[in-house]
Amino acid sequence: MPGLIINKRAFQLAWPVRLGSKHPSGRMPMPQIVNYYDLRGLKLRAPEDMRARRGRHVQSIGLHNTKAIETHVLPGRGPDTRLEHRITQWWSMDKVHAGAHLCVDHDLTVGCLADLLLDAAYHASSMNELSIGIEIYEDTTGRVYQEQLEVVIVLVEWLCAFFGIQRQMPSADDDGVVERIRKGGSTFHGVYGHCHQYSGKQEDPGRDIFKALRAAGFQEFDFNKSEDLGFWAPIQRKLGVEADGIPGPITTDALRDAGYKDGLWRPAENSGA
Repeated sequence: MPGLIINKRAFQLAWPVRLGSKHPSGRMPMPQIVNYYDLRGLKLRAPEDMRARRGRHVQSIGLHNTKAIETHVLPGRGPDTRLEHRITQWWSMDKVHAGAHLCVDHDLTVGCLADLLLDAAYHASSMNELSIGIEIYEDTTGRVYQEQLEVVIVLVEWLCAFFGIQRQMPSADDDGVVERIRKGGSTFHGVYGHCHQYSGKQEDPGRDIFKALRAAGFQEFDFNKSEDLGFWAPIQRKLGVEADGIPGPITTDALRDAGYKDGLWRPAENSGA
């Protein structure tokens, strides 16, 4: 039953045309998705590396890399390192409570290691309850691959559409802590890095993935200055919902009712609500 596990069901992803790399076919290379229904031993262990999510609400996506060092992007894709097997075993043996829902290997294999809705993986402490964690494999030299990052972008795009998470993030050039994220992210909706949640993780996941998200059209805000709140409040007023500047489910539903695909705001497509 290949696919991403959400509420005990497997969901297939329709991989889109492109994202930047020039492939002979003109299409995004198709990654393999494996989950713990497919292969025994891939599920994160509870309570060591995850627990049941207290609610059934996801409003953010947290990105990580495995070495937490500066990344260097190589063209194409890399070798199969069996990341999904190695990292699950490592986390289960490590005394630190750590885990992520998804991992992406150099060869584009995506491992689904927990239920994206029902499980809270221990990937970013204060943000665990409300977010999905994605671990990007980088080797000891910091190497990641262009097609690998493209797979991460497709995953993030799909998850934003499925869970109604607005396509926004801190600036790709800023890896500093965002106080609202550090304090639990109850008012944060979007994509963030471990660096934005914890001051000891400035190279986690590195700036390259956020630059790629910027190129894919994700909006950047200075969340410490509440730029996002000022952006969303007038849109909410036009939609006829509470203008608190927080684009939660009510705002997403209103956008969907107004004809916005998946209830998501896409700056390149939308000039106003």
